[in-house]
Amino acid sequence: MTRLRPLAASVLTTLATLVVLLVAWQLTVSLSHVSPYLTKTPLDVVDYLFVDGRFKPAAAADRRAALVPMIGVTLMHAGVGLFCGVTLALAGSIAMSLSRGLRTTFLPIALVLQTVPLIAMAPVIYAVFGAGIVTAAVIAAIVTFFPLLMNVTTGLASASPETVDLVRAYGGGRLTLLWRVQLPSALPFLFAGLKIAAPATISAATLYEFLFSFEGLGANLLTSKSYSDYGLLWTLVVVTIALALAAYALVALAERLVLSGRFPPPSAVIRRGAPS
Repeated sequence: MTRLRPLAASVLTTLATLVVLLVAWQLTVSLSHVSPYLTKTPLDVVDYLFVDGRFKPAAAADRRAALVPMIGVTLMHAGVGLFCGVTLALAGSIAMSLSRGLRTTFLPIALVLQTVPLIAMAPVIYAVFGAGIVTAAVIAAIVTFFPLLMNVTTGLASASPETVDLVRAYGGGRLTLLWRVQLPSALPFLFAGLKIAAPATISAATLYEFLFSFEGLGANLLTSKSYSDYGLLWTLVVVTIALALAAYALVALAERLVLSGRFPPPSAVIRRGAPS
Protein backbone atom coordinates (compact mmCIF):
# COMPACT_ATOMS: atom_id res chain seq x y z
CA MET A 1 0.00 0.00 0.00
CA THR A 2 2.85 2.36 0.83
CA ARG A 3 4.41 1.80 -2.57
CA LEU A 4 1.17 2.75 -4.35
CA ARG A 5 0.90 6.15 -2.67
CA PRO A 6 3.67 7.89 -4.68
CA LEU A 7 2.25 6.41 -7.89
CA ALA A 8 -1.29 7.57 -7.04
CA ALA A 9 -0.01 11.03 -6.13
CA SER A 10 1.88 11.24 -9.42
CA VAL A 11 -1.16 10.16 -11.44
CA LEU A 12 -3.43 12.64 -9.66
CA THR A 13 -0.93 15.46 -10.15
CA THR A 14 -0.66 14.68 -13.86
CA LEU A 15 -4.43 14.55 -14.29
CA ALA A 16 -4.86 17.83 -12.42
CA THR A 17 -2.24 19.47 -14.66
CA LEU A 18 -3.99 18.20 -17.79
CA VAL A 19 -7.35 19.49 -16.55
CA VAL A 20 -5.86 22.93 -15.89
CA LEU A 21 -4.28 23.03 -19.36
CA LEU A 22 -7.50 21.93 -21.06
CA VAL A 23 -9.55 24.51 -19.18
CA ALA A 24 -7.02 27.21 -20.06
CA TRP A 25 -7.14 26.15 -23.72
CA GLN A 26 -10.95 26.22 -23.73
CA LEU A 27 -11.16 29.61 -22.06
CA THR A 28 -8.44 31.16 -24.23
CA VAL A 29 -10.19 30.18 -27.45
CA SER A 30 -13.68 30.98 -26.16
CA LEU A 31 -12.82 34.42 -24.79
CA SER A 32 -10.54 35.53 -27.61
CA HIS A 33 -11.51 36.80 -31.03
CA VAL A 34 -9.84 34.07 -33.07
CA SER A 35 -11.84 32.41 -35.81
CA PRO A 36 -13.80 29.38 -34.57
CA TYR A 37 -13.42 27.95 -38.06
CA LEU A 38 -9.63 27.86 -37.74
CA THR A 39 -9.21 27.30 -34.02
CA LYS A 40 -10.80 24.41 -32.18
CA THR A 41 -11.35 23.88 -28.48
CA PRO A 42 -11.07 20.67 -26.43
CA LEU A 43 -14.84 20.30 -26.74
CA ASP A 44 -14.50 20.47 -30.53
CA VAL A 45 -11.93 17.68 -30.42
CA VAL A 46 -14.29 15.60 -28.29
CA ASP A 47 -17.05 16.25 -30.83
CA TYR A 48 -14.75 15.18 -33.66
CA LEU A 49 -14.00 11.91 -31.93
CA PHE A 50 -17.39 11.02 -30.48
CA VAL A 51 -20.26 13.10 -31.91
CA ASP A 52 -21.90 12.24 -35.23
CA GLY A 53 -22.81 14.76 -37.87
CA ARG A 54 -20.67 17.80 -37.10
CA PHE A 55 -17.51 16.92 -39.05
CA LYS A 56 -16.76 14.88 -42.15
CA PRO A 57 -17.22 11.97 -42.46
CA ALA A 58 -20.50 12.25 -40.61
CA ALA A 59 -20.03 9.16 -38.44
CA ALA A 60 -17.65 9.64 -35.51
CA ALA A 61 -16.80 5.94 -35.66
CA ASP A 62 -15.44 6.42 -39.19
CA ARG A 63 -13.33 9.37 -38.04
CA ARG A 64 -11.89 7.34 -35.17
CA ALA A 65 -11.24 4.38 -37.47
CA ALA A 66 -9.31 6.62 -39.85
CA LEU A 67 -6.97 7.63 -37.02
CA VAL A 68 -5.92 4.06 -36.19
CA PRO A 69 -3.61 3.44 -39.20
CA MET A 70 -2.08 6.92 -38.79
CA ILE A 71 -1.24 6.19 -35.16
CA GLY A 72 0.09 2.75 -36.08
CA VAL A 73 2.51 4.15 -38.67
CA THR A 74 3.79 6.86 -36.34
CA LEU A 75 4.29 4.38 -33.50
CA MET A 76 6.21 2.07 -35.82
CA HIS A 77 8.51 4.90 -36.94
CA ALA A 78 9.01 6.07 -33.37
CA GLY A 79 9.54 2.56 -32.00
CA VAL A 80 12.22 1.66 -34.54
CA GLY A 81 13.95 4.99 -33.99
CA LEU A 82 13.88 4.57 -30.22
CA PHE A 83 15.29 1.05 -30.47
CA CYS A 84 18.13 2.23 -32.71
CA GLY A 85 18.85 5.25 -30.51
CA VAL A 86 18.95 3.19 -27.31
CA THR A 87 21.14 0.51 -28.90
CA LEU A 88 23.64 3.01 -30.29
CA ALA A 89 23.70 5.05 -27.09
CA LEU A 90 24.36 1.97 -24.94
CA ALA A 91 27.11 0.79 -27.28
CA GLY A 92 28.69 4.25 -27.38
CA SER A 93 28.52 4.69 -23.62
CA ILE A 94 30.11 1.31 -22.95
CA ALA A 95 32.82 1.94 -25.53
CA MET A 96 33.64 5.34 -24.03
CA SER A 97 33.75 3.89 -20.52
CA LEU A 98 36.28 1.29 -21.70
CA SER A 99 38.48 3.71 -23.64
CA ARG A 100 39.25 7.28 -22.62
CA GLY A 101 40.79 7.97 -26.03
CA LEU A 102 37.61 6.86 -27.77
CA ARG A 103 35.60 9.13 -25.47
CA THR A 104 37.78 12.11 -26.41
CA THR A 105 37.28 11.36 -30.10
CA PHE A 106 33.63 10.33 -30.13
CA LEU A 107 32.03 12.82 -27.75
CA PRO A 108 32.54 15.91 -29.98
CA ILE A 109 30.89 14.06 -32.87
CA ALA A 110 27.88 13.26 -30.70
CA LEU A 111 27.75 16.89 -29.58
CA VAL A 112 27.67 18.07 -33.20
CA LEU A 113 24.73 15.75 -33.92
CA GLN A 114 22.91 17.31 -30.99
CA THR A 115 23.60 20.96 -31.84
CA VAL A 116 22.72 20.87 -35.55
CA PRO A 117 18.97 21.57 -35.95
CA LEU A 118 17.12 18.44 -36.94
CA ILE A 119 15.10 20.33 -39.54
CA ALA A 120 18.42 21.12 -41.27
CA MET A 121 19.71 17.54 -41.07
CA ALA A 122 16.48 15.88 -42.22
CA PRO A 123 16.84 16.74 -45.95
CA VAL A 124 20.41 15.38 -45.94
CA ILE A 125 19.26 12.15 -44.29
CA TYR A 126 16.43 11.88 -46.81
CA ALA A 127 18.84 12.45 -49.71
CA VAL A 128 21.05 9.60 -48.48
CA PHE A 129 18.43 7.02 -47.48
CA GLY A 130 15.32 8.09 -49.37
CA ALA A 131 11.77 7.74 -48.09
CA GLY A 132 11.04 4.85 -45.79
CA ILE A 133 11.54 3.33 -42.40
CA VAL A 134 15.33 3.81 -42.49
CA THR A 135 15.07 7.58 -42.75
CA ALA A 136 12.38 7.69 -40.05
CA ALA A 137 14.57 5.54 -37.79
CA VAL A 138 17.67 7.68 -38.36
CA ILE A 139 15.82 10.92 -37.59
CA ALA A 140 14.25 9.48 -34.44
CA ALA A 141 17.53 7.87 -33.37
CA ILE A 142 19.39 11.17 -33.63
CA VAL A 143 16.87 12.77 -31.29
CA THR A 144 17.22 10.00 -28.70
CA PHE A 145 20.92 9.27 -29.04
CA PHE A 146 22.59 12.18 -27.27
CA PRO A 147 20.51 12.42 -24.07
CA LEU A 148 20.76 8.65 -23.63
CA LEU A 149 24.49 8.66 -24.36
CA MET A 150 25.23 11.35 -21.77
CA ASN A 151 22.95 9.85 -19.13
CA VAL A 152 24.25 6.30 -19.48
CA THR A 153 27.87 7.49 -19.60
CA THR A 154 27.32 9.38 -16.36
CA GLY A 155 25.63 6.33 -14.86
CA LEU A 156 28.51 4.04 -15.78
CA ALA A 157 30.88 6.39 -13.98
CA SER A 158 28.67 6.63 -10.88
CA ALA A 159 29.68 3.31 -9.29
CA SER A 160 31.15 3.88 -5.85
CA PRO A 161 34.95 3.51 -5.57
CA GLU A 162 34.48 1.06 -2.70
CA THR A 163 32.43 -1.29 -4.90
CA VAL A 164 34.96 -1.03 -7.71
CA ASP A 165 37.82 -1.83 -5.32
CA LEU A 166 35.88 -4.80 -3.93
CA VAL A 167 35.36 -6.32 -7.39
CA ARG A 168 39.02 -5.86 -8.24
CA ALA A 169 40.13 -7.32 -4.90
CA TYR A 170 38.26 -10.52 -5.76
CA GLY A 171 39.96 -10.71 -9.14
CA GLY A 172 37.18 -9.24 -11.27
CA GLY A 173 38.31 -7.92 -14.62
CA ARG A 174 37.11 -4.94 -16.66
CA LEU A 175 34.16 -6.79 -18.16
CA THR A 176 33.11 -8.19 -14.78
CA LEU A 177 33.19 -4.69 -13.34
CA LEU A 178 31.10 -3.42 -16.24
CA TRP A 179 28.49 -6.19 -16.04
CA ARG A 180 28.21 -6.55 -12.26
CA VAL A 181 28.67 -2.97 -11.08
CA GLN A 182 28.60 -0.26 -13.73
CA LEU A 183 25.56 -1.33 -15.78
CA PRO A 184 23.34 -1.84 -12.70
CA SER A 185 24.48 1.55 -11.40
CA ALA A 186 23.56 3.13 -14.73
CA LEU A 187 19.95 1.89 -14.74
CA PRO A 188 18.45 4.99 -13.04
CA PHE A 189 20.36 7.20 -15.47
CA LEU A 190 19.14 5.12 -18.41
CA PHE A 191 15.52 5.57 -17.38
CA ALA A 192 16.09 9.29 -16.82
CA GLY A 193 17.31 9.54 -20.41
CA LEU A 194 14.44 7.43 -21.71
CA LYS A 195 11.94 9.81 -20.12
CA ILE A 196 13.34 12.48 -22.43
CA ALA A 197 13.96 10.26 -25.44
CA ALA A 198 10.69 8.31 -25.65
CA PRO A 199 8.39 11.35 -26.07
CA ALA A 200 10.95 12.96 -28.38
CA THR A 201 10.79 10.02 -30.78
CA ILE A 202 7.08 10.72 -31.31
CA SER A 203 7.92 14.28 -32.36
CA ALA A 204 10.78 13.07 -34.57
CA ALA A 205 8.60 10.48 -36.29
CA THR A 206 5.92 13.10 -36.86
CA LEU A 207 8.52 15.48 -38.33
CA TYR A 208 9.72 12.82 -40.77
CA GLU A 209 6.16 12.11 -41.86
CA PHE A 210 5.37 15.80 -42.19
CA LEU A 211 8.37 16.39 -44.46
CA PHE A 212 8.82 13.22 -46.48
CA SER A 213 5.96 10.75 -46.10
CA PHE A 214 2.35 10.24 -47.12
CA GLU A 215 1.50 8.19 -44.04
CA GLY A 216 1.23 8.70 -40.31
CA LEU A 217 0.14 11.58 -38.12
CA GLY A 218 2.67 14.02 -39.52
CA ALA A 219 1.64 13.54 -43.14
CA ASN A 220 -2.02 13.96 -42.25
CA LEU A 221 -1.25 17.12 -40.31
CA LEU A 222 -0.05 18.57 -43.59
CA THR A 223 -2.93 17.28 -45.71
CA SER A 224 -5.57 18.34 -43.20
CA LYS A 225 -4.17 21.89 -43.31
CA SER A 226 -4.15 21.80 -47.12
CA TYR A 227 -7.81 20.72 -47.22
CA SER A 228 -8.85 23.11 -44.41
CA ASP A 229 -9.99 20.16 -42.30
CA TYR A 230 -9.27 21.94 -39.03
CA GLY A 231 -11.23 19.51 -36.91
CA LEU A 232 -8.87 16.73 -38.00
CA LEU A 233 -5.86 19.03 -37.70
CA TRP A 234 -6.48 19.86 -34.03
CA THR A 235 -7.41 16.28 -33.26
CA LEU A 236 -4.12 15.07 -34.71
CA VAL A 237 -2.23 17.56 -32.57
CA VAL A 238 -4.01 16.27 -29.46
CA VAL A 239 -3.37 12.64 -30.44
CA THR A 240 0.33 13.36 -30.98
CA ILE A 241 0.61 14.99 -27.56
CA ALA A 242 -1.28 12.09 -25.99
CA LEU A 243 1.13 9.59 -27.56
CA ALA A 244 4.11 11.51 -26.21
CA LEU A 245 2.60 11.58 -22.73
CA ALA A 246 1.81 7.86 -22.97
CA ALA A 247 5.42 7.14 -23.96
CA TYR A 248 6.64 9.03 -20.90
CA ALA A 249 4.16 7.22 -18.66
CA LEU A 250 5.23 3.80 -19.96
CA VAL A 251 8.89 4.60 -19.27
CA ALA A 252 8.01 5.82 -15.78
CA LEU A 253 6.05 2.63 -15.13
CA ALA A 254 8.90 0.46 -16.39
CA GLU A 255 11.31 2.40 -14.20
CA ARG A 256 9.16 1.79 -11.14
CA LEU A 257 8.85 -1.93 -11.90
CA VAL A 258 12.54 -2.46 -12.62
CA LEU A 259 14.07 -0.28 -9.93
CA SER A 260 11.59 -0.62 -7.04
CA GLY A 261 13.40 -3.59 -5.51
CA ARG A 262 16.88 -2.73 -6.68
CA PHE A 263 16.81 0.91 -5.63
CA PRO A 264 14.34 1.36 -2.73
CA PRO A 265 13.28 4.92 -1.86
CA PRO A 266 15.37 6.66 0.83
CA SER A 267 12.45 6.62 3.30
CA ALA A 268 12.30 2.81 3.10
CA VAL A 269 16.02 2.57 3.75
CA ILE A 270 15.74 4.85 6.79
CA ARG A 271 12.84 2.84 8.21
CA ARG A 272 14.66 -0.41 7.59
CA GLY A 273 17.78 0.82 9.36
CA ALA A 274 16.01 2.45 12.28
CA PRO A 275 16.30 0.66 15.67
CA SER A 276 13.14 -1.14 16.78
